[in-house]
Amino acid sequence: MIESTPSMITSSKAISLGFSKVAQTSIPPKEHIAYNKETQTPTEHGDREDEEDSLSVDTPGGGGRVQREVQAASALAAEDMAKVTRDERAGEEQKKEARIRILTEQEREELEMSEGFQLFLSRTSRVVERTVTTRDALDSFIDYRADADKKDAFDSKEAVRVTHKFVEERWSLGRIVASLDWSPFHPELLLAGYGENQQMASSDPDGVALVWNLNFPGASPEFRLEESSRITSCCFVRFHPHLIVGGTYLGRICLWDNRVNKHTPVQRTTISSNAHTYPVFCAQVVGTQNAHNLISISDDGRMCTWTVDMLAKPIETLELQKPVKSMSLPLNDYNQLVVGADDNRAYLVHRHGSKTGVQSTFESHTGPVTSVHCHPVSGPVDFSNLFLTSSFDYTVKLWSVKEPPKPVYTFEGNIDYILDAQWSPVHPALFAAVDLQGRFDLWNLNNDTEMPTATTWLEKQANLALKRVRWMPSGNTVAIGDNKGQVHIVDINEHLSQPRGDEWNKFVQTVQKMKTTPSWLN
Repeated sequence: MIESTPSMITSSKAISLGFSKVAQTSIPPKEHIAYNKETQTPTEHGDREDEEDSLSVDTPGGGGRVQREVQAASALAAEDMAKVTRDERAGEEQKKEARIRILTEQEREELEMSEGFQLFLSRTSRVVERTVTTRDALDSFIDYRADADKKDAFDSKEAVRVTHKFVEERWSLGRIVASLDWSPFHPELLLAGYGENQQMASSDPDGVALVWNLNFPGASPEFRLEESSRITSCCFVRFHPHLIVGGTYLGRICLWDNRVNKHTPVQRTTISSNAHTYPVFCAQVVGTQNAHNLISISDDGRMCTWTVDMLAKPIETLELQKPVKSMSLPLNDYNQLVVGADDNRAYLVHRHGSKTGVQSTFESHTGPVTSVHCHPVSGPVDFSNLFLTSSFDYTVKLWSVKEPPKPVYTFEGNIDYILDAQWSPVHPALFAAVDLQGRFDLWNLNNDTEMPTATTWLEKQANLALKRVRWMPSGNTVAIGDNKGQVHIVDINEHLSQPRGDEWNKFVQTVQKMKTTPSWLN
């Protein structure tokens, strides 16, 4: 260390001291940002408090400036995102408006009349109608733990009950029900053929056939079929679930296909000397899946055999020379058939073989034969030789094709024309009959052959005549058509409609007993 001496302090030149300007600068310390390790997802307690707790700025005297900048940046980003979303939505709306083009009046009419639109409208409206009509049938308050509700059950003394009726104000009301048939593929479908309506509009066709659905009794028909001439007979085509065939008053045979979106036939025969020229009251498909034909008989007695999908001309004809009004084939027999005629007789006819045409005559009626029906029930005993006839003489008669010309038995008790009689499809001794007064009879021959087991008048309407009766394949229900365009659905009590195990043997004894009845009673 150097020590100062007096010689060093003294100098030959004096030091001059004075004041200088001082500049002061403050440099802030480095800021340290620390994030909380807890979740930064806002909770229900408040977004603002969570943001303040989750982000802290360790800066003495900094006043949370960084925090405010982060919040401002977040708000700006949210605003930008909202603007982008609004722009995207606006763009989508503009594109949607660009895709929607208002049709002109002509384009709209063409669209409404197009086949695809009509088919879509028909199907969707039918679904909506079914939903509406079946809504009341659903009970939301049903209690399955409680006792069974017996309000819809048959009373022990009640044999038959009318459940509902099918009628369409424009297309069926006021027309005569000329023919009925149940679908062999869909047992709930019922085909009804109608004649002309004297008060119908000039644009309406003379002939109409409607397909009703038993599952939707309050709905419109499933299908409507039209023809320029009134329909005198119609049936579902066995082995073809979509085809329906019918005969007309002018002598045409018509074929409809429900897959085609139109009401008119897809095929029809021509009126010529090679086919029918008189009303066709009988039309039925006979045969097997691989070999079947359509048989039709007109009022002049001409029987034609057709290929179902080719109605240009019949494959064969047979002249019966009888005024035939009804026809029926014995069970599992496609060669012979029984016909009923206006000359008060029934006839057994052979289609093929060494001798064709009329083979036997059955005569006992004193009025035109209105219906004929061969026994359709198969079981332990074969009754296929038996058939029924109804007539204007107020009677129904039982016959055997093996024992012409007299009937086995005559059933009396009606006081007006009997227009139809049909065997039950499941009970060997049960048949139904309807007459001109609106009376419906059920005969169980094993119980009584003198009086019907059950009798009812469907409605108390003036001049109501029951024209046709057809059993549902289950045997529990019948459909009855009248002269006012109504089809009545009648349920049969099971104790009457369903056979017991001994019914066949009892019916054998019943038939033998009826054969011993004095001939003058028949």
